[in-house]
Amino acid sequence: MDDFKRREFIRLSAIGFAGIALQLNSIATYAQSANAHFGKWNNDTNLNWDAFLERLTKLAKTQHQSHWNQKLYTEQVKQLLLQCNFPEFENIKKEIEAYENKTPNWFEAASLHREVDFQVSLFQFEKGEYIPHHDHPDMTGVINVVSGNALAKNYSIEEQLSATREIIKNGRKEVLQKCAIKEVGNEIIKRGDVSILNAHEGNIHSIMPNEFTQLVDVFTPAYKADTNSNWYTVNEDGFYMGRENIFEAEYINKGLSEINTIKLSRRKLNRYLGSYKMNDKNFLKVFRKGKAIILERTPSLDKPGMKMNLLPYEQNKFWVEGQDIRCAFNIDNKKIPESLTLYIGKTSITANKIK
Repeated sequence: MDDFKRREFIRLSAIGFAGIALQLNSIATYAQSANAHFGKWNNDTNLNWDAFLERLTKLAKTQHQSHWNQKLYTEQVKQLLLQCNFPEFENIKKEIEAYENKTPNWFEAASLHREVDFQVSLFQFEKGEYIPHHDHPDMTGVINVVSGNALAKNYSIEEQLSATREIIKNGRKEVLQKCAIKEVGNEIIKRGDVSILNAHEGNIHSIMPNEFTQLVDVFTPAYKADTNSNWYTVNEDGFYMGRENIFEAEYINKGLSEINTIKLSRRKLNRYLGSYKMNDKNFLKVFRKGKAIILERTPSLDKPGMKMNLLPYEQNKFWVEGQDIRCAFNIDNKKIPESLTLYIGKTSITANKIK
């Protein structure tokens, strides 16, 4: 710009200037890639979205090494997150500006980027919405607080206890397994802070925002259709056996639990088939595959999504195989489904039938 005299710059047409402006993002991307190639990225470099993904993609490939250093990896991802001003990135800005509280009492989630090695997601919470204690099996997670603040608690498994108990719930025999978990993190994370978990330390965690809060989360590897999180009930009234920071917890032992299924005729199963809309970015498709009935969650009806087997335990009620999720079809006076409701723990999400 120093080489331009003011009168020369004014001679640029509006169209010409607009053309240059449109190229600035791509020029910045190329510049950052070049800097990376020449080793000029450092901890103070401000990254754009493309540069962030480029660096993250390279880092995530280290998980395939025979001895993956998860602590080093999550610290490197933390540094990347700290170099990003996410609200300024166009794709995230659009998600933030389009925010609606479509699922009251449950957070809103948007996928920002996904591939086999990792995924980046945006979570937005109203005050009072939270994620109870759960784990991320064989995964790492790095959370960056974009706005607001939240109480983050992290636990590691200390030991599995022999005590179990059985309950019958919604046609399902559940075996609850006790364990002892150690609290390794308990802090208020606020804007600009980063919270970390890996597969072996702090993998059980909960997020309890104190106000409207937005988080960008990097999971490594990405969630798969068969990824099964466990949800924990933690006794926080006192330490287990008097051991400091050790708490007794309980979770469903899926390997020992059973679903008491019933048989439904082809005609009855067929009435559930169709497409259901949760919101503009989340749809459910129900279809037959042989004798099985499948629930598919997808961002649009013309794209494939995550498929789950439904197991009937009562008329109009199904369990999602291998997960603690129930699906209930809401029937109208003509005995035709008008919507379906997913029950995830204490949370319910309803999708209306559209065809």
